Amino acid sequence: MADVYTPDWYAAVRTAINDAVSDLADLPDGDWMVKVEIVGDGTSPYVAEGDERHFLIRIDEGRCDWYREVDGDEEGVRLNYRFRGSASTFDGIADSLVDPIDAALSGEIKVKGDMRLLMRHARHVAVLLEAYAQGVDTTWPEGRPPYEGGD
Repeated sequence: MADVYTPDWYAAVRTAINDAVSDLADLPDGDWMVKVEIVGDGTSPYVAEGDERHFLIRIDEGRCDWYREVDGDEEGVRLNYRFRGSASTFDGIADSLVDPIDAALSGEIKVKGDMRLLMRHARHVAVLLEAYAQGVDTTWPEGRPPYEGGD
């Protein structure tokens, strides 16, 4: 078990992603650089209201090379995708309470990047999201979603 948003948790997410894609055929070629921006919303205890946490994830040949927290913008990094949303939404996804596709379609999570590529590799993307949401036995030391007073 790993506490959410810790280096051990990022490593567990990486392992879960790579285990999940190991049996998939037709993985996308090349590498993708993904940035996740989690915005404090006053509901989640993991990101204070007005603060943000930023993560970079590198996917290469369909597998997760690394997943790590970074400080704000990374100079010189070319992003393929940027996902931005509230902390309580991302916490809900990590605890399998919020469907990430529904969150993106409803605008709870803003997505920037080539949507055609995501759609072309929909099965792969679905497996990545399932691994994030269900592949890690996560502990919640500051409280588990849903949070009282949240959406």
